[in-house]
Amino acid sequence: MGNNPGDTTLRLDESTRLATSAGRMAIRWVTPVAPAAFQIIDETRATIGRGPGVVVALDAAGLSRSHVEIYRQGPAYIAHDLGSTNGTYVNGRRVEYAPLSEGDVVRLGDVLGVVARVAPEARPEAPDMDVLAPDLAFGPGLARELAELRRAAPSNLPVLIVGETGAGKELVARAVHLLSGRHGPFHAVNCAALPTALAEAELFGHGRGAFTGAEQASAGHIRAAAGGTLFLDEVADMPLPVQAKLLRVLQDGQVTPLGETRAYAVDVRVVAACQRSAEQLVTGGRARQDLMARLSGVTIAVPPLRERRADIAVLFRHLLRVHGGVRAPEIDPRMLECMLLHDWPGNVRELDLLTRRLLALHAGQPALRRSFLPAAMIANLPPSEQPADPPSRMMAAAGDRDGDRHEHDRRRLGEELRRHGGNVTRAAAGAGFSRARAYRLMGGLSPERFLAELDAVKSET
Repeated sequence: MGNNPGDTTLRLDESTRLATSAGRMAIRWVTPVAPAAFQIIDETRATIGRGPGVVVALDAAGLSRSHVEIYRQGPAYIAHDLGSTNGTYVNGRRVEYAPLSEGDVVRLGDVLGVVARVAPEARPEAPDMDVLAPDLAFGPGLARELAELRRAAPSNLPVLIVGETGAGKELVARAVHLLSGRHGPFHAVNCAALPTALAEAELFGHGRGAFTGAEQASAGHIRAAAGGTLFLDEVADMPLPVQAKLLRVLQDGQVTPLGETRAYAVDVRVVAACQRSAEQLVTGGRARQDLMARLSGVTIAVPPLRERRADIAVLFRHLLRVHGGVRAPEIDPRMLECMLLHDWPGNVRELDLLTRRLLALHAGQPALRRSFLPAAMIANLPPSEQPADPPSRMMAAAGDRDGDRHEHDRRRLGEELRRHGGNVTRAAAGAGFSRARAYRLMGGLSPERFLAELDAVKSET
């Protein structure tokens, strides 16, 4: 497979995610110098730069007149650097040629973009943020979910929100409440924090003397949300007997406090959240099937932040304004690039905490720089983007650089050849080299002999 050095055909089974996902291929710009929220890349060749005659004209520092060309090769899209001064970077690595996949981070000078798919009817001039309230904003990664919520919010349908911890489930729940037009309160309950023995009393209320220590009657969380929205976070952590009683509230619109026989009518919109799908919770025995079916009037899946990288930049700028005031500091593009490449295991909650940390530790700085980020975040960058060694070490290693880089590139090409079954074109693109450079590194050898030579050198060392 792909053993012929002259084989440049891109096989259909080697297509990127972009080739099979719905919508049109686009680069969603996350730097304010871009002329639109995103740029659709047609199947023909598109040149990006700041000079005349380019398809996508950007006015930004570090951008060459004709900086990069993006074109389609078979089912894949390829970025080809046009000899730019400051280079083309894909996912933090400088490349000559590189295939583009959905979610890839592209840096051209000081311009940053995220490869995305957009709906055919999407408008490039549309705003990249949906601000429902000063502290309630959403990036383009949740545009489809928000559109569905706008349609469903005025109804009384229960809503189930599924997503990782910190992904913004409560923000979505608050959006449902705001868009619903209900005049009552938004009342949030963390079901995981409810004491098992008191969960029923705290949710449904209780009469005086209903249990030891109940010296006064309580209306409970459900009636506290009357006329508004009851948000049940981590609903699967609610004890199963209490889940059965909640089902009666959803069906009848009535709540009976613990220790009483009288049922009270209650008008409340229920929005629930969990980290796993309803099917997984039912199968695992953590939730009643009838309750989850009732809660799933509308189900909204909130993707983790790492799957909507364009949202990172949008939300970061918004959080800087929320926590730091109107005059937020400038952001070094390389810092933002590093943030876009981070996996964000804590999702939006982690981003919010980092924003407040940066403002607290570097208040008064004219710009936020990459060196301000936590060391663990910087450590995830490709080696070429790691902070430089001290001058003494750099001078000592100067004589070895060229040879080390050549051997490093040969080893990297070898890794990609093994990964792509000896296909030189795909291996070169994966390593970020041109096909011509790949053949130069191979020294005229076939892929098999080149890999055998690498193995021989490795065994000798």
